[in-house]
Amino acid sequence: MKSPGLFRWIGLLLVAATACGTSPNQQQVASGTGGAGGSQPDGSGGAGGQADTSGAGGAGGAGGQAEGTWPTGCAEQPASIRTEGAIVELAFELVLGGAPFLFGEPNVAPDGSTVTPLNVRFYVSHAALIGEDGDLVPVDIVGPDGAATPYGVHFYNAEETGSAALRLRAPAGSYEGVSFVWGLHKACSTSRPEANVAPLSEASQMTWPHSGYLFLRYEGSVAPPAEGEGGSDDPDGETAAVPPAVHMGGNLAEDLAPRVEVRGALSVPASGSTGKVVRVVMDEVFGGATADIDLTGFVAPPGPVGDELLAGERLRRGLPDLTVFTFGP
Repeated sequence: MKSPGLFRWIGLLLVAATACGTSPNQQQVASGTGGAGGSQPDGSGGAGGQADTSGAGGAGGAGGQAEGTWPTGCAEQPASIRTEGAIVELAFELVLGGAPFLFGEPNVAPDGSTVTPLNVRFYVSHAALIGEDGDLVPVDIVGPDGAATPYGVHFYNAEETGSAALRLRAPAGSYEGVSFVWGLHKACSTSRPEANVAPLSEASQMTWPHSGYLFLRYEGSVAPPAEGEGGSDDPDGETAAVPPAVHMGGNLAEDLAPRVEVRGALSVPASGSTGKVVRVVMDEVFGGATADIDLTGFVAPPGPVGDELLAGERLRRGLPDLTVFTFGP
C-alpha cells in the first residue's frame, strides 16, 4: 500500500505541472531562473552570471535552468549532432582551497576542518561550446571509441579514474568556453532505472528513494577544526563550513537541471584531439549548499527530508552566483 505522503507528493507534482500549463505526458518547457536561459532546441543557451555595467555576462558563472524545449524522450542511443569533428577531452579535477581534493583521503578545508570525501558523483548532459558571439554550438558527448554515450550523458564517479574525462565531438574553431547541463532533463530524470543501462542503471547509486535521479551526490566525513585553528570565517573553530552530504536533484513536474558554463579560450583543431582540465571547485559547492537561501516551493520526495536534500536545493538555486567549474592551468 502506498503511503499518504507519496500520494501527497504526486498530487503536488501534478498541481505544479498544471500550473505550468502542461500535463505529465506533454513535452516540458523549462522555466528560466537565475542566469538567462537559451533558445536552442535542446534547451541550451543559459548565460552565466549577472551582467556587469558593460553588459557582459559574469565569466564562469552558472546559468539558470535552460529555457527552451527539452527532448520528449530519453533514447538509449541518441541521434548524433554531427558525424565529424575533433575530440575535446575535458578532465574533471576536484579542488578545495586551491589544492587537489583527494578522494578517500583527509583534506584540510579553508575553515580548518578536515574533510574526507567518500562519494562524489554527478551527471553531465546537453554539452555545447560557447562561440565568440556568445551563441551555443551543441556537441556530442562521446566515449573513448568516439561513439555517442548512452542517453547522451556523461557520468562522473570519483571512484572510477576513467570517468574524469568528458569527451566532446566538436567542430573546428575558436571558442569562449564550454557549457553543459549539470544533471538530466526531465525525460531521463523520470525514466525507470531498472529498465535502463549504465550510466542510468540502478548501479549508478544516483536514484531517488522513490523515483527520479540525483544530479549530484556528495558524501564525506568532516572533523571540526582543532581548538584555536578555525579559519577567518570561523575564528573560534566552533562550526565547520563543510556539510557532510549534498544531494542535488529535481522533481517529476519540472525540468530543474541547471546549465553551467566554463569560461576561457578554447581552440578546436580540424581533426585529432585537444584537451583541458576542468576544476570542480568544491569550496563553491559547499558554500552554495550552506548559503542562506529561501527554499519556498521546494517539493521533496515523501518521507523525512534530510539535510542533504536541503543542501542540494540550496546549491541548485544558488548556482547563478557561484563559479563551480573553471578551466585549470
